[in-house]
Amino acid sequence: MLIAATAFGQNASLDKKPTGKDSIALANYRTKVSQSINANPDSALIYIKQLKNFSFERNYLSSLTDADYLYAHYFRRIQKPDSAIFYFKKQIAASKRINYFRGMAQGYNGLCRTYYLIGEIENSITAGNNAIEYTKKFDDTGNIILADSQNALAIAYSRQNKMEEAIERLLFVDSIHKKEPIREDIIAAAYQSLGNVYLELKDYNAAEEYYLKANKEFEKIPGAGTFYFNTTNVFLGQVYYHKGQLEKADKLLSKTLFFYEGIKEERTVAEINNYLGLINFEKGNLEKAETYFQNALNFQKKNDYNLEAGQSALQLGKLNIKKGKPADAITFLESALNFNREIKNGTLTQNAHSLLAEAYALQGNFRAAFSNSQIAKKINDSIQQAQSAEKIKEIEGIYQTESRDKEIALLTTKNELAEQQKKNQRNMIWGILAIITIAGVFVYFQFRNRQKTTKKLQELDTAKSTFFANISHEFRTPLTLIKGPIEDHLNSEKLSPTERKNFKAALRNTQRLKDLVDQLLALARLESGNLRLNIQQANMPNFIIAQAEAFSFSCDEKNIALNIEVEKDEIEDWFDQDVLEKILYNLMGNAIKYTPEKGSITLKGERQDKKFKISVINSGNYIPLNLQQKIFTRFYQTDSKNPGTGIGLALTKDLAEIHKGNISVKSEENGTTEFSVILPVNKNSFEEAQIFSQSTEKESIPLQAISEKFIEKEIVLPEDAPVILVIDDNKDIRDYVHSIFENSYSVHTAANGKEGFEIAIETIPDIVISDVMMPEEDGFTFTKHLKEHQLTSHIPVILLTAKTQITSKLEGMGIGADAYITKPFNSQLLKATAENLIENRRKLQQRFAQEVVLTQKDISISSADEQFLERLQKVLDANITDSDFSIENFGSEMGVSRMQLHRKLKAMTGQSASEFLRTQRLKLALKLLQEKKISISEVGYTVGFNDPSYFAKCFKQEFGSSPSEYISK
Repeated sequence: MLIAATAFGQNASLDKKPTGKDSIALANYRTKVSQSINANPDSALIYIKQLKNFSFERNYLSSLTDADYLYAHYFRRIQKPDSAIFYFKKQIAASKRINYFRGMAQGYNGLCRTYYLIGEIENSITAGNNAIEYTKKFDDTGNIILADSQNALAIAYSRQNKMEEAIERLLFVDSIHKKEPIREDIIAAAYQSLGNVYLELKDYNAAEEYYLKANKEFEKIPGAGTFYFNTTNVFLGQVYYHKGQLEKADKLLSKTLFFYEGIKEERTVAEINNYLGLINFEKGNLEKAETYFQNALNFQKKNDYNLEAGQSALQLGKLNIKKGKPADAITFLESALNFNREIKNGTLTQNAHSLLAEAYALQGNFRAAFSNSQIAKKINDSIQQAQSAEKIKEIEGIYQTESRDKEIALLTTKNELAEQQKKNQRNMIWGILAIITIAGVFVYFQFRNRQKTTKKLQELDTAKSTFFANISHEFRTPLTLIKGPIEDHLNSEKLSPTERKNFKAALRNTQRLKDLVDQLLALARLESGNLRLNIQQANMPNFIIAQAEAFSFSCDEKNIALNIEVEKDEIEDWFDQDVLEKILYNLMGNAIKYTPEKGSITLKGERQDKKFKISVINSGNYIPLNLQQKIFTRFYQTDSKNPGTGIGLALTKDLAEIHKGNISVKSEENGTTEFSVILPVNKNSFEEAQIFSQSTEKESIPLQAISEKFIEKEIVLPEDAPVILVIDDNKDIRDYVHSIFENSYSVHTAANGKEGFEIAIETIPDIVISDVMMPEEDGFTFTKHLKEHQLTSHIPVILLTAKTQITSKLEGMGIGADAYITKPFNSQLLKATAENLIENRRKLQQRFAQEVVLTQKDISISSADEQFLERLQKVLDANITDSDFSIENFGSEMGVSRMQLHRKLKAMTGQSASEFLRTQRLKLALKLLQEKKISISEVGYTVGFNDPSYFAKCFKQEFGSSPSEYISK
C-alpha cells in the first residue's frame, strides 16, 4: 500500500499506457469481472485482485484506479454501501492526481448509483451531475459513461418522485442510441428504467413496451445479461398482473422465481412470492396463494421489512376471510397493524380495519365489527381529503400551464407585429438621424461656449457656499465647548439663585445659537444644490400628529393651549419626512415664540384633492398686510426688537418650494396669524430620482377598485421577523411608530408601562420602544422592571420623550435604557437605532452559544441574565443525560412556558430550545469522545440519544465529521 501511494504521488506523466499483450490482458480482466460480479461475486473479487497486481507491477496507474472502481462495484453488489462509497471516493481522488478524467467520471457515476440505494438522493444527484461534467473533458467513445450517468440520474430523480425529469434523462439516452448505437447493457438499463417510471405512473402499456425493449437488448449480452433479463421479467410480470393477464404473469414470475432462488437473492424472491400470491388469489387458488404469501412474510419478518410484512399479513388476513377462517384472519390483520405501527401507512391501516370489520362480523362480534368499520371509514375520509387537495393542486397547475401557453402565443403575435413596424420605420429613422446629426453639431458648439461660462459661475457659487458652510460648521465646535461647562455648572448644588438664573439664560441662548447655525447649514445646502428630496411613503396625518406632540412640553412651560385638528385616515402619502419635519419645527417654533402666555396655538391638517394643507394658527400678534410678503425674505424682520434673525421663515419657504409646494400667511387685526403650507402628496408629482431608494413601494395588481386597498395593506412577514413592542399612551404616536416598523417587524403595542410589561413577559420581544411620560407606569419604571426580570433582562430599550434635559437622559440610561431619542424624532434614525441594537444583540448570541454559560468576565450581562444562566446550568447538569428530558420538561424545570423559554434562548443564543438542548448534548459528547474511555454508542446513550445512528448524524451536522472520524483524527 505504501508503494502504491508513492506511485500515485508521482506526476501524471508517469502513468504508462498499456499496449500489445498488456492491453489485451487488462481488457480480459475487466470482462471477467463484469461477467461474474452479479452471478458469482467471489470470483469477481479474485479477478479484481489479479487486475490490481498486474497494473501495479507495470505501473499502469489508470488501471489501478479502475481496480478501485471495480472493488467499489463488488461491495455494492454484496450490499455494503459504505465500503463501496469509500472505494469510489478513493478512485476519484487517485484519478484527480493523474488527471484521469475517465476515472473521475466513472467514480462519480458509481457514487451516484450507490447514494440513491441508501436514500441520499441529493448527494446522488450532485455526483451524477459531476460525472456528466467530467465526460465533457475526454473522448467518451460510444457515449458509454455519459449515457450510464444519465441513467443513474434518472433513477435518483424518480426516487424524488420527479418523474418528468427522470423521463427526460432517459429519453436523452435513447436519442443518443438512435444516432449511434451504444453498448447493449447501457441502453437496456435505460429502457428498463423507463419501464420502471411508467410502472410507477401506472401507464402499463408504455411500461410493457420498454421492458420488452430492455430484454431484447439484454439477450444480446452473453452470460451477464441473464441476471438483468430476469430483473426485467420481475417488473414485466407485475405489469401483466396489473393488466389482468394473470396466466401470462403467473408463468413469467414462476420462471423468474426459480432463477432468483438459485442465486439466493432473498428480497427479490420475497417480492415475487408476494405477486404470485396476488395472482393465485385472484385465480381462486387459495392454497397456493397462502403458501406464496407466507413465504414472503417469513423473509420480511426476518429482515424487519415492516411495510412489506404488513402488506403480506394483510393479504393473508383477506385470504383467510375468503376461506371462512375469521380467527386466523384476525390474527394476521392484527399482525399487519403491529408491523405498520411505526410506519403509519394510512392505506394499509384503513384496509386492515376494514377487513377486521368483515372478520369480526363472520364471528358474530358485531360490536367489534362496527368499531373497526368506523375507524376504517374515518381513515378513508382523511385519505380522500388529502387526495382531493392533491387533485386541486394538479388542476391549478394545468390551468396555469394553459394560461402561460396562451400568453406565449399572444406575445409571439405581438412580436411579429412589432418586427413589421420596425421594418416600416427603419428608413424614416435613418432620415431623422441625419437631420439630428447636423443639428447636433450646431448645438454642440453653442453648448460648449455656454458650458465654459456656466462653469466659471458655478465655481464662484461653490466657493461662496463652501465658505458659508465651513464657517457654520466652525461655529458648532466652540458652541459645544461653551455648552458643556455651562451644563456642568448647572449640575452643581453650590450655585446661588442668581448664578443659576444666569447660567440657564446662557444655556438657552447657546441652544438658540446652535439652532441658528443649523438653519444656516440648511440654507447652505439649499444654495449649493446639495439638498435633494427623499420622497417616502407614509401616512401624513399620523406623521404630523407625532411631530406636534413634541411641542406640548414647550407649550406647557409657557402655559399655551395647544390644539391639534388633523383629519385622520389610512391613506398612504408620498413626502420627504425630513423636509416636513423642518417646516413643522420652524412654524411651530415661531408660533410658540410669538404667542404670549395663556394664548393658544392650533395645528390643522386637511386634504385638498392630491395635496395636503397644513396650517399653524397662533394668537397674540398681528402682521400688517404690507409686511406679510416681506417676512419670507431672508434676514428680514418686521421689528428690530423682535427675537430671531429672519432665517426660519425664509428657509421654510425654500423647503416648501423644493417640495413642489407653497407657503402663505394670513393675519387678522384681532390678533390671530395663520401660516399655511400646501404640499403635493401624490407619487406622480415627483421625479423618479427623488423617490427614496429604500422605500418599499407596494406593487398593486390591476384588480377591482374594491380590492385595491386590501392588497396594498397586506403585509407578509418572514417567520423569523424580529418582534418589537411599542408603548405610548398616545394612540397616534403608537400608530405612527407601528407604521414605521410594520413592513419588517412583528409589532405589538401597549398604552402604558404596566400593560407593556405584561405583553413583554408573554411575547419576549427583540426590542422595546417606550414613551417616558405615561399614566399608571411611566417609561423609567417600566424599564427598571424589564431589566430586573430574568425573562426580559436582555431586551434593548429605546426611550422616546419630548423632555430634552440631560438629567432626564441620564436617568433613563442609569436604569438600563439602551438609547434615548427626543421628539420630534426622525423615522429613519429611530429605525436605524433599533436595527443596530438588535444587531448588537445578535453578536452577543454568538458568544453565548459557544458554551453552556458565559461568566461576567467573558461578556457584559445583567444580574438578571446571570441568575437565568445559573438556573439554566443547574437544570442542564441535572437532566442533560436523560433521554426522556423533553422541551416541555425543560420549560417546567426553568419555571417558564415552552414559548417563553424558546424566545429567551433564541434571543440569548440564536437557537431554539430544542436546538440548544441538542447542541449542549453534543458538546458533552465531544468531551467524552476526547477522553476515549467509552465506545461511541455508549457516548450517545450517555448524553441522551436513544439511537446511535441519529447521534452520529447529529454529531456530523454539528462538528463536520462523524464520531468515528473525529476519534481517528
